[in-house]
Amino acid sequence: MLLRRIASAVLVGGVLVLGATLCMKAAEKKPEEGWAAPPEEAKKENPVPADAKSIAAGKAVYTQQCLACHGPTGKGDGPAAIALKTKPGDLSDPKIREQTDGALFWKITVGREAMPAYKKLLTDEQRWQAVNYIRTFAKKSA
Repeated sequence: MLLRRIASAVLVGGVLVLGATLCMKAAEKKPEEGWAAPPEEAKKENPVPADAKSIAAGKAVYTQQCLACHGPTGKGDGPAAIALKTKPGDLSDPKIREQTDGALFWKITVGREAMPAYKKLLTDEQRWQAVNYIRTFAKKSA
């Protein structure tokens, strides 16, 4: 009986230590780590041309919906970011350039943690326009 209690205590203690370790590892992650769009979503093509008109429309959407957290240059340093548990992604990071339009569209659509899902808040066209505008933050590497 005593042996069972000790074994149970060790098992519970091990689970608690493992859980705490996983939580600490999750907190160490950068916002974009481990957040990948499903392959079928990442393959989606942007139907909205990245012209001056759509980029301007995307900037208006971004200013209203995204700037508070992601900041004026997309670095994740908006005024509301300080209150968030997870720092907003840096949209100026070259790794954003590597993501497909479909992947960015999916992330805007479904959201995660503090970032709301914009599927019901913005039209498809507005979300694609936002993708076009976000692309202006992550410049192509030389």
